[in-house]
Amino acid sequence: MKERRRSILHVDLDPFFVSVERSLDPSLRSRPVVIGGDGSGMGFVAAVSDEARQAGVRVGLPMAQAHLVCPGAAFRRGDLDAYGRHSEEVTAVLLAASRRVERPSADEAFVDLTAEGPGDPPPVRAAETIRDELQRRLGLDASLGLASSRLAARIASAWAKPRGLLVVLPGYEHSFLAGKPVSALGPPPHIESARERAGLRTVGQVAECDEAALAAAVGAAAAQHLRAAARGEQEPPMALAAPPAFLQEEATIRDRRSDRRALEEIADALARRVARRLKPFRLAARAIAVDVRPTAAAVRRSDAFSPGLADEDAIAARVRAILDPLLDPAQGVRALQVRLARLDPPTSPAPLFPAAPALRHAR
Repeated sequence: MKERRRSILHVDLDPFFVSVERSLDPSLRSRPVVIGGDGSGMGFVAAVSDEARQAGVRVGLPMAQAHLVCPGAAFRRGDLDAYGRHSEEVTAVLLAASRRVERPSADEAFVDLTAEGPGDPPPVRAAETIRDELQRRLGLDASLGLASSRLAARIASAWAKPRGLLVVLPGYEHSFLAGKPVSALGPPPHIESARERAGLRTVGQVAECDEAALAAAVGAAAAQHLRAAARGEQEPPMALAAPPAFLQEEATIRDRRSDRRALEEIADALARRVARRLKPFRLAARAIAVDVRPTAAAVRRSDAFSPGLADEDAIAARVRAILDPLLDPAQGVRALQVRLARLDPPTSPAPLFPAAPALRHAR
């Protein structure tokens, strides 16, 4: 049986720390930003914006030297708690599109958008939704590459900078990768020097190289791995994320004068967002809880039901009904939270009238 072609999305958030700082302080956009300290003391550069990189600042540079190289940069010490929260939010956005997600680092992610069923959106539309959600909801810019392998997707996202989406069409992966330098495969230094001596400079040359000649240059084990990587073959499948015990979305209300209608709109957005996160797991929620946090202690209402709900509109309607008595008064609300619990595979409702037993005819 022919193997199904995969649709792998690479999400490039580099530099992630800078993007988070800019989402928290929009005045930093288009300015050179250096993360690691205030620029006057000890320490080293942890992350830099493209503007600071063009000025000569590099990761690992002493902060004092970075200040000399780019004195007009905005220097930030960094907020690991904020970076952690945003990283979790990024993962939540990705898991709303697929159960197969890999996060090699905070700066990047791979998402398997291969359609699993007739109700799944086309990969390009799913990729565009991810990009829009990251920007609209988290204020993070991302470059995306979509291809049939991790390698082609990662290279495509680099070509899509800034904030673009590059799709490598099925059947064009080989020609797309052929002219790229072998360094894109990420070989270790000793393999890198060996392939240079053999005159192999592009991915295409490695992919087409005779297996015996490649083994003579870099060793049999390395040759097999390098050749498979250049051809986008033998990539392990992404692990399937375990079904969650519950899902929740929360929003902090900055304007304490928010009226009932504004709070209802926020709750509706939370309900729809958490419902979309439920979809890839093909589960239904049999309990919904809504928390309203005014100046005093939080107030919660919940509802349990059977069969469970999986439809976005149905979940949003149930949240509105639960929320209604909690918004009296509406002013002073500091936060809203919507939680889906008792998550199980959806079951078909029992028929009202059981099927009649089959009659057996006497012979």
